[in-house]
Amino acid sequence: CFSTLRGLVLLGGQAAIDPNLLLAAAASSSVGSDFMGGSSPLTQILDILKPAALAFLKVESAAEKAGAESGEKGSFVLDRSSIELDFGLSQKSYSLSINAVQMLATKRPVFFKDSSTCLARRTIDPPGGALGGADGSLTKAAVTGIRTHLRSSCLTLLRNFLSVTSGCWEVIADALNQSGMKAQADRALQSSRQQLNLMQGGRAARNRAAVFYEWDASADNSRAAKRLRDTDDAETRVRAAKMARGLGSGIQLPTSMVDACELVLLNLENLPPKRPPVASSTQRKHPIDLDFVMDAVITNGASLSIDENHWYDRDGGDAWTMVEGDVGEDGKRALTFTMNSKVLEAAEKSTQGAALGDSEKAFAEQSKLAASKAFSRVLMASSNARSEAVADFGKQLAARLAWTLKGVKPSNEIEKANEMAVEATENSLKRSTESEEALAGSLEFALDYPLVSSCLAFDLVPKGSTAQPRDDAGSTIISASSTSSLSMRILNEAYVCSLNSENKENYEKALDVFVSSVVNACDLSNKMPGDNEKKRIANTAASSLPHQLAAAPSITGTALSLVGSLCDIDEISKKATAKSSKQTIAESATLHAAKAAAEKRATAALLILRDVAFQRDAMRGAAVDCAVSIAAGRLPGSAPIEDKALKLVMNVIFPKNSDCADKVVESATKELELATRFSIDNNEKIAKANEAHSKKKEKPRHSAKAALLPQSDEEKIALDRVRKPVVLFMALCVRRPEIIKAIMEMSCREGADVLAKAVRTNMPKLTKAASVKHGAANIALRVSDMASERETPLLLSFLDNLAPVTDKSLPSQELIDACHEIQTNRPDAEGKTDSRYIIPVVSGMKRDQLVHKLPEFVRGSDDIFKSSLRRMAEKLGRYVLIFRDEPDPLETTLRGMSSCEQMVHLHHLDFHAVGIPQKRYLDVIRLCLEDDEVFNDRVVQAALDHMSGKFLEGESLPLAYMRTIILTCSKHESLHSWICHVLLPRLVEGSVYTDKRQWEGWMRCAKMLENTRDHGVSSLEAIQKLPEEQLKMYRAKYPQK
Repeated sequence: CFSTLRGLVLLGGQAAIDPNLLLAAAASSSVGSDFMGGSSPLTQILDILKPAALAFLKVESAAEKAGAESGEKGSFVLDRSSIELDFGLSQKSYSLSINAVQMLATKRPVFFKDSSTCLARRTIDPPGGALGGADGSLTKAAVTGIRTHLRSSCLTLLRNFLSVTSGCWEVIADALNQSGMKAQADRALQSSRQQLNLMQGGRAARNRAAVFYEWDASADNSRAAKRLRDTDDAETRVRAAKMARGLGSGIQLPTSMVDACELVLLNLENLPPKRPPVASSTQRKHPIDLDFVMDAVITNGASLSIDENHWYDRDGGDAWTMVEGDVGEDGKRALTFTMNSKVLEAAEKSTQGAALGDSEKAFAEQSKLAASKAFSRVLMASSNARSEAVADFGKQLAARLAWTLKGVKPSNEIEKANEMAVEATENSLKRSTESEEALAGSLEFALDYPLVSSCLAFDLVPKGSTAQPRDDAGSTIISASSTSSLSMRILNEAYVCSLNSENKENYEKALDVFVSSVVNACDLSNKMPGDNEKKRIANTAASSLPHQLAAAPSITGTALSLVGSLCDIDEISKKATAKSSKQTIAESATLHAAKAAAEKRATAALLILRDVAFQRDAMRGAAVDCAVSIAAGRLPGSAPIEDKALKLVMNVIFPKNSDCADKVVESATKELELATRFSIDNNEKIAKANEAHSKKKEKPRHSAKAALLPQSDEEKIALDRVRKPVVLFMALCVRRPEIIKAIMEMSCREGADVLAKAVRTNMPKLTKAASVKHGAANIALRVSDMASERETPLLLSFLDNLAPVTDKSLPSQELIDACHEIQTNRPDAEGKTDSRYIIPVVSGMKRDQLVHKLPEFVRGSDDIFKSSLRRMAEKLGRYVLIFRDEPDPLETTLRGMSSCEQMVHLHHLDFHAVGIPQKRYLDVIRLCLEDDEVFNDRVVQAALDHMSGKFLEGESLPLAYMRTIILTCSKHESLHSWICHVLLPRLVEGSVYTDKRQWEGWMRCAKMLENTRDHGVSSLEAIQKLPEEQLKMYRAKYPQK
């Protein structure tokens, strides 16, 4: 593999492979097998790469041999004009190959020398030659980029100390010298040698290699410069303050204390004789005494940045005075502490809301500022504490102070957390319209208690380079207990205070702000999938949220709806699945990783809903409502998450207990009611869209499946909206069949056409599952008892889908009996039986029963009649052209009725005996002939042939027989030849002329086909077979032209 990669870089493509090598590789691949007896993928890959590597090694050996003959040391002569390539690399492929070689050199030291030599040789002989022009498929710009890439890779490898230890620095330096980069090569080689000396040398060598830092004494002492510094921005003032404390541009001391001390001692001589000027003249100068130095040491330098304009920084300790008393008998002196009267008076006025003077106002404002900074120090100290006990105590203290300091704005250190909490609550308010009032109160709460909101979102804000908390042993504390986290301390404090105070809603508002912050952190991670810090924060927050909410003393419905919004990951899912040519492999991998993390967080949200439904009886209904809303698609979520929510509702929550099952049914009924209302509200809009769309179509579709398809884009969107609640409710109907009444009643409301179509579309799923669980006959009777007259269409659809759809399975006798019972129990408005109820099972009824039921179907409408014929023959596709005979004439066993049999029995129908008008009898036969898809020319031919054969055996012809032949002549030209040469002569043979009505029809048919000789068919032969008397009669009526 390494040889193949070097060949791609050196040659710019793949050297031509000897066909014999390819044949040998194919042969070895076909016989090579692993320990299981099959060819392993690694073996196949190596068999492909071996010929490519051998082709390059042949070229490389020839170039090295030519270089040795030239007499120059290390020469490599490559005659590119004689090298044939199978393919050349593009710019992107070339860059990938160079990066791969460089990576192997740095990650695998064994490859360093060969990799460096390969890149150096290509740098000496780069693409484009000496002029750098276009080379093959590479443009001039691409050649320039590759040449630059090669030089930078060589420079990187030369900086590595391995270039010195492996001895390949000479060839790399030579390549860079020939490319005009001698100065850069010398500095890189010096750096690698110094790095090697530091690794191999002792302390003295490291001290000699130490970098000397100098104090920045370049400040200008002029008056103009001082005035300019007074108006500098904050960044300039901070930099000047660092300079004044001797930090310069920032000294990074070694981590080892011994090395740090040695470096400081070495730099003592670099201290300037004069201290740099102070950045701002507004600061008061301190006498540099022992107390000043001790304060700087104890506060880790914080005392050096004290703002003298703040009284609490300057002389806040003067607010308290200490009076020493006499020494007691125990030898101890009594101490008395009293507060300054002015400070006490200003504090009392501030708390009582009295009018304040200018100085008192300044005191009140600075008191809040001091409290904010003190709170920030407590919070930051607890987050960076090494001891877990100290951190926990700090969190307790911060939680109590946060609720006490109402209206105090956060300091700069935690201001981002407050901004995030407010922003998160605003986003939740925009997202959730149902909880608008509650979230509006939460937003107002976040503004009134900025320190509380800062604590709730403190762990969800990136801390930059802030060190992770560590324990006493020095190990990093990865995760704390959910009950001891800062947010949980805040919530517990709020809950305890809400039990005995007027602001009992503060806990609920704080909980909403906290959950909103977690949701916002997850949203930010989804929007910026490349930000690893935001992804880490989101994953940590989502994984700990179930434990925190489980430990929370109470949960609100608003918080649960916010938890459900974690399932809204459709945007990141679309980004990950979208295919774009501009997207790199790294970007695609990042998006897929972000999608996987988002799905994991959404799954955690579903687990929260499950835990609340199981553990908190008071909030069970709200948790189930949220889970059902996600499964029904009303709350946004991706398709995998909706499937998980559906499984959670049906397979986990519903079977838990009867109360959970009742809550699920109640929530699903609400979702179905909302879908019904949506369907009714959009019915007029969808009807107009369907009408406009139907005008554009040339031929409407009439099949049963096509009737359930959306006719316009508006109807498609509406169907997608109502489909999910319908599927969910149908799944519950399988568990509780009595609620089928509800879905049928809602679907049959006026204007709910889209909902009814969605129900019919998914009816096969319901009937299949219900018949397996309860039995087809049983569930059919139960649904029939529930359905009202208005719900009859859905009842018929239910029965229609209960019948098996495969050709091998027939409806059971129990289902057939149940359908007959339903037909008896549900007569029509005139008190007659309705044949529609038995149509679904006619394929399983015996043929002699269907013959007796045929008049009922004929009396019905055209749609009922055609539907019955279709269901009779749906299981008899193999016998469509055959009239089957009973195996045992004494016992009828044949079921269903083929198309051929239907045509025969329709002709033989005694319409006078069953009270059917002759016109209706003839019309149904005409309907069959017009249905070309079912009763095609072959079916009609088979039926006519069977009836004519029985006529020869002595049976009389049906009344409409000759009329059917005449209609067939007009419709099916393909049967003209068969009618002229087979059917008409057969009828003459059977003495058709003895029946006046049939004889009249025969003559009309013969006349129609007599003069069609131009088409190669004529009935003249059949006419000439007539007896002499009948021939004269025919010619008398139809003279020969």
